[in-house]
Amino acid sequence: MNCKICNKPTISFIDKRNNWEFFHCQKCEFIFKNPKNYVDKTNELKQYSHHNNTMESSGYVEMFKKFINFIFKPYTQDIKTALEFGSGPGPVLSELLKQKGLKVDIYDKYFSPQKVYENKKYDLITSTEVIEHIQNPLEVFELFSNHIKKDGYLALMTQFHKNKEENFKKWWYKNDPTHICFFRPYTFEVLANMNGFEVLSNDLIKSVLLKKV
Repeated sequence: MNCKICNKPTISFIDKRNNWEFFHCQKCEFIFKNPKNYVDKTNELKQYSHHNNTMESSGYVEMFKKFINFIFKPYTQDIKTALEFGSGPGPVLSELLKQKGLKVDIYDKYFSPQKVYENKKYDLITSTEVIEHIQNPLEVFELFSNHIKKDGYLALMTQFHKNKEENFKKWWYKNDPTHICFFRPYTFEVLANMNGFEVLSNDLIKSVLLKKV
């Protein structure tokens, strides 16, 4: 199977723990699960419903505060509007952004399905612990590109894999049955070049910030 991002040939391997097949692109370092191993929508929603964190969840709030600092410390100017893409059942990040004075819209496939972003462009789009669930990252990056203003920002959070099959097989993050796409910092360089962004920074662990050019 060719890579879903760069269309280059991939290497197939089996995770024996779950008997899932994955494809590893040596060109853009993207790893994705065989669609035959996806869960159905009922079980997907059931898994998402477990993510019921709120503003009272101190660890969850602290994680997002660090993420906001990652975005805003170097780039505080000109961010007034934002879209939280994939807010989940408890849109904690959007509340924290509102506390910073931003006007924030939220969208979620299951919990806030109205496509409020249509006919709008934002200074900032955030998507945290979402893109690992997306079947076609090219489509969602095109959506991001269409709805971010020139010189606006895209801030993403997802755990970066180590780019080695033996490490991936031991990795806790791939055991979530709804996680189907796995990225490296370089993968985002490729996606940025394809969609009119530049990568400004990444923390080498799970966060990356891009700018629309």
